Amino acid sequence: MKALVLCAGKGTRLQPLTYSMPKHILPLANVPIVSHIIKKLVNLGISEIGLIVGYMQDQVRATVGDGSQLGAKVTYIVQDSPKGLAHAVKMGQNFIKDEPFLVFLGDNIFEDDLTNLVRRYNEEKPSSIIILKAVDEPQRFGIAVLDGDRIVSVIEKPKDPPSNLAIAGVYIFDKDVFPAIDELKPSWRNEYEITDAIQVLIDKGLTVKGEILQGKWLDTGKPKDIIDANMYLCSKLSGWHIAGESDLDEESILDGALYIGRDSKMKQCTIKGPVIIGDNCEIEHATLLENTCLGNGSVVKNARIVNSIILENSIIQNVKGKITNSIIGKNVELSSIDLKNDCTLLLGSDDKIIGM
Repeated sequence: MKALVLCAGKGTRLQPLTYSMPKHILPLANVPIVSHIIKKLVNLGISEIGLIVGYMQDQVRATVGDGSQLGAKVTYIVQDSPKGLAHAVKMGQNFIKDEPFLVFLGDNIFEDDLTNLVRRYNEEKPSSIIILKAVDEPQRFGIAVLDGDRIVSVIEKPKDPPSNLAIAGVYIFDKDVFPAIDELKPSWRNEYEITDAIQVLIDKGLTVKGEILQGKWLDTGKPKDIIDANMYLCSKLSGWHIAGESDLDEESILDGALYIGRDSKMKQCTIKGPVIIGDNCEIEHATLLENTCLGNGSVVKNARIVNSIILENSIIQNVKGKITNSIIGKNVELSSIDLKNDCTLLLGSDDKIIGM
């Protein structure tokens, strides 16, 4: 079985971060989102992966490469204009050929290992099997209605939802999905909707089944979602992993799960994990609290940070107050400012906030 990972979107809800980078390479626990997805697919035994790319695709290519470092063989497929999920799937037809294939949205994180999804497909051979998750606000999602384990209808963002089972962004299809997509007309959003393609399969009498998730589903489309997903992945860390080349003085206080990269230096700091520190970081007279992740080359001096993501080569120094629930882009400089109390920041790459 092959897989398509959809990574062409602009991530407008994550601006200003996504003005300078695609959302699919934003780090969670210091690992790009798309890399988490590829690792999960490889663990499922799926190593031939087509990445559907578009917006800032060069950065996705630079991050993933040929996939070999993750145990995968990656083929890049360009979607020049965003015309919806069904259109993105159609772009992968020449790569997929006539084989069954898995589709994975490039900004979703799942607790379940998804082995039951693949096992059921291989045993039951439906036309499609789709991951579903019970949600509190079904009107925000594409919704499936089940008869037993068979999906009998799907509705995109219904005002009066007939069920609370959201379509959660992982699908297995056989080749019948491609002619179904060919029948579609653009929706009111002027996009070709994957829910419409699924409904075509159902209307043709083909078998479409649902697999209900038991664990967490994290859709990282908004800043709070990124923070929540980072917190969840950090919660899975345990123990201390400190590169031998790193320099830690005796006056620093360390507690909880810690991942510290090569050539990082820590002086008179307090670190309470889970915390992840990349390579070549410098931390001095600073406090890093739970679920804080620093990218490579970051500098933190005279500052307090909790539950935040700092991308590489950013400098945070002489900051009064506490930075919390924040995402700070690459090459940011935050210096000599008074945040008063707790403050949440969302800063794009190369931003500078410098006080007097």
